[in-house]
Amino acid sequence: MPKHFFFDLDKTLTTSRSPLTVPHEELFDKLCAQNDVVVVSGGSSQQIREQITPRFDGRYFILAQSGNEAYDKSGTALWNEPLTEPQVKEIVAFIEKLKEYFNVPVKNENDLWENRGAQVSYSVIGFHEDIDKKYAFDPSEEKRQAALKALGDDRIALANAGVEVTPAGTTTFNFLPKGKHKGFNILRLIKQEAWRTEESIYVGDALFPGGNDESVIGIIPTYAVTNPDDTFKYIESIVSAEKANVVH
Repeated sequence: MPKHFFFDLDKTLTTSRSPLTVPHEELFDKLCAQNDVVVVSGGSSQQIREQITPRFDGRYFILAQSGNEAYDKSGTALWNEPLTEPQVKEIVAFIEKLKEYFNVPVKNENDLWENRGAQVSYSVIGFHEDIDKKYAFDPSEEKRQAALKALGDDRIALANAGVEVTPAGTTTFNFLPKGKHKGFNILRLIKQEAWRTEESIYVGDALFPGGNDESVIGIIPTYAVTNPDDTFKYIESIVSAEKANVVH
């Protein structure tokens, strides 16, 4: 039975940019009471706290911006490693190429990209677009994977600047320091906390080739889900099994 649970956020614990539902909150509460819980997301620490809701402040670890901004349960910063100005400049140039490639109308030009410090994220149609439109845009990530393939030369320029890019969430591309992806930062936290990798597990919706969770494969055991309901069925099974062990 795992002791340390790592979870992706959007499309794993919650729907895109949305808070935990009340039924899911109750199961999350039980898991936090029994185990170490770590939320790993491309979002900022503030966004994670909003989606997990203030009810759980102080009860879980945060690996924000793909783990390049980290906090322990008490909210104490463990590390925060921002991108450099030259890296951000290369990222912005790449985003302009993506805009040209997709060439889609958007509701708000000011809602397309965010510099979160240790990561830049770009949403093709907008972070706050209608949630149904976001889920319908690229559910299999085929469009975004095709865009990265088409912009291969520009992607090499990004890599030369020390930046990697992956699709994320429903409509997004995440840009982060090369090699400092979710897998790298999960292992970093495990070592810092003196946990054991074999007693850890990562739950995510993008564990497929090219997905933003793929970097965790081979670092710790993984469990693939397709949506929050899948995740919380799994959490319910864990909570129930641990409760049964206590009773016996």
